[in-house]
Amino acid sequence: MSFVIYAALGLLGLCTGLAILIFCNFNIIKTKEGYLLGNGQAAWFIWVSGVAELIASGYFAMHLDFLDAATFGGYGLFWMALGTMVYWGGDGRVLGPMAIAYAIFSLPLMFAYATVSSTLFIVILMLFLIFLALIPAAWEKANAKVLGTLQLICLIFAALSILGLVFAAIPALSAYSSWFLWPKLI
Repeated sequence: MSFVIYAALGLLGLCTGLAILIFCNFNIIKTKEGYLLGNGQAAWFIWVSGVAELIASGYFAMHLDFLDAATFGGYGLFWMALGTMVYWGGDGRVLGPMAIAYAIFSLPLMFAYATVSSTLFIVILMLFLIFLALIPAAWEKANAKVLGTLQLICLIFAALSILGLVFAAIPALSAYSSWFLWPKLI
């Protein structure tokens, strides 16, 4: 059952990154005078979102679960790259081409996770839609409110997945995990 904790850790990384982006996209977090908001975001993107997903990826790779290893590894690298770009004040227009690559990466994962849990399928579906919504960033046309809404929906389903995984790991609560991890679609 230890795989459950590593999957929850990887999803925690996702939730942390999404929460920060949601707050920024809806202008809930404002830059404090004399500080750079990007530097504060970068630490969380790299050290929590990225590293948490890479730790989960490493665990799954060691146990020959290559689907989960590739999923957490790919998205972990995304968070580390995003954090690095934000920290150094990189040009956000590169998010457009990157989003195309990650949308392509996410598409087959959606169908793979549909055979595991519909909750996890929705998480990957929302990531796919987030990446599609990021493509206009190449022309500086990304819509923060659309992105924030998609990120919020993804955060909710990722949090539900974490609850389901944690409940599944606790024998006394395992019967309740199906409240959060819904049955597979395919």
